[in-house]
Amino acid sequence: MKKNCYRKNKKKRGKSLLAALGVILFVLLGTWAWGALTEDPFSNTPLIRDKTSIRFKDFKPKLDHIEDGKYVTHFENGITATYTLNTNIQERVIAYFERYKVPYGAFVAISPKTGKIMALADYSARDPQKKDIVLQASYPAASLFKVITAAAALEARQISPDISIPYRGEVNRLKPDYWKENAKKDTLKMSMSEAFAKSNNIVFAKVAHRWLDVPTLLDYGERFQFNQKIPFENPIAISRMEINTDVGGLEKTAAGFGKVAISPLHAALITSTIANEGIMMAPCMIDFVSNAAGEKLYECSPKEITQAISSNTAHLLKEMMQKTVQSGTVKNIFRRRYREKSIRKISIGGKTGSLRGKEPKGRYTWFVAMAPIENPEIVVAAMVINDPVWHITAPQVAKEGLSAYFEGSSSSSSGGEFTR
Repeated sequence: MKKNCYRKNKKKRGKSLLAALGVILFVLLGTWAWGALTEDPFSNTPLIRDKTSIRFKDFKPKLDHIEDGKYVTHFENGITATYTLNTNIQERVIAYFERYKVPYGAFVAISPKTGKIMALADYSARDPQKKDIVLQASYPAASLFKVITAAAALEARQISPDISIPYRGEVNRLKPDYWKENAKKDTLKMSMSEAFAKSNNIVFAKVAHRWLDVPTLLDYGERFQFNQKIPFENPIAISRMEINTDVGGLEKTAAGFGKVAISPLHAALITSTIANEGIMMAPCMIDFVSNAAGEKLYECSPKEITQAISSNTAHLLKEMMQKTVQSGTVKNIFRRRYREKSIRKISIGGKTGSLRGKEPKGRYTWFVAMAPIENPEIVVAAMVINDPVWHITAPQVAKEGLSAYFEGSSSSSSGGEFTR
């Protein structure tokens, strides 16, 4: 009788042990399954995802692998990042920099309506190890800042682009007190629109002296994201803007001689804002991220950063930028008969800048542009630093990039010290 009781208890204990093991196994399998479902697919990659965007952590794509006409990077766990860059533009511009062995060069191309980056190219024959030239903001903005001055005058003070402004002196120079009114000496006249196209420093200093003040100009600079952090997959250095409140600080800044530093990517975004009815879009270079099954885990979607200016002000600025190409500082470089076939019938607007800088040391040339001017598809920003020998200038680089884009497009629209 006792033996039978013992056997029954033993069977009960065996069943209890099996049940316990079953529960443990169930919990373990459930935990594994839940973990598999909730595990961050980007955990073994340099990609960091939040609710609406994605960014890199200590990683810069090499852009050395192309699939289906796009640059891609394959990460662990079968994760693939496909980039927005146009391979033809990117490689053409890099080859152009290499051909002329520029000391430092940077080029950005962007879709103004979406913020998608088409090219992000930099090169240095002097310092081959230098990285992220396009993202650094140690470069003097020079006459690119006339865009901000013009926007403030047009919008905040309702100044007409055609207003005639008397002045004296050489347009490329800016001597003290030249911005002060002197009816006897101010024997020359130029409209603000023409002064923009020809980068007349004196007229722009007079525009600021007559109609603007430090708070207004600073406000418009910050509307265009100076002194602001700009979202991007890789960190963009903040473009800094200061206006000296001493005598002449406002006027010098307005003409392009102020304490204003900018990155090439930011220069492209400012131009994109004008091309996109005054709206600045957030830039992105990752088009989408997919898993091994080809399912998209993330896709870049257009995001507004800010409405910097009204659409009417943007339209007036576009017209002024078109004059830069038609009759201003780059009219010779962009004469239709000198253009490549792909852009011969394309209407282009832009703005030049030129000034000596220290980080790195050299003579800086800038050119930002949009095309076609009637309905811009592409915006470019080019920067070249030469010293002491000149190789190529920024407008030439911009023209190369635009040519590369329109070769594959069906578009057919017509249409003191000195700074330019």
